[in-house]
Amino acid sequence: MPSLTVKIPPSLDKKLRSAALKRREKLSTLARRALEREVAAGAPDFAQLAANYKGMFRGPRDLSQREGYGR
Repeated sequence: MPSLTVKIPPSLDKKLRSAALKRREKLSTLARRALEREVAAGAPDFAQLAANYKGMFRGPRDLSQREGYGR
C-alpha cells in the first residue's frame, strides 16, 4: 500500500491521537477513514460557499428582469 506523509499542527495531532485512543484503533486507520470521507464528500457547492453573503448585496434577483434591458 502506498504511504503519504502529511505535516499537521500540534493541536490536530493531539485530537487525532486522542480520538484513536478512545476508539481503540490505529492512528493510520483513523486518518485513512477521515481522508476517505473528505474525498467522498467532493467539492462544496456554490450555494453553501455563498450562504454567508446572502443579503449583503442589493439589486434585482434576476438580472434579465432589469428595466430597460432587452425589452
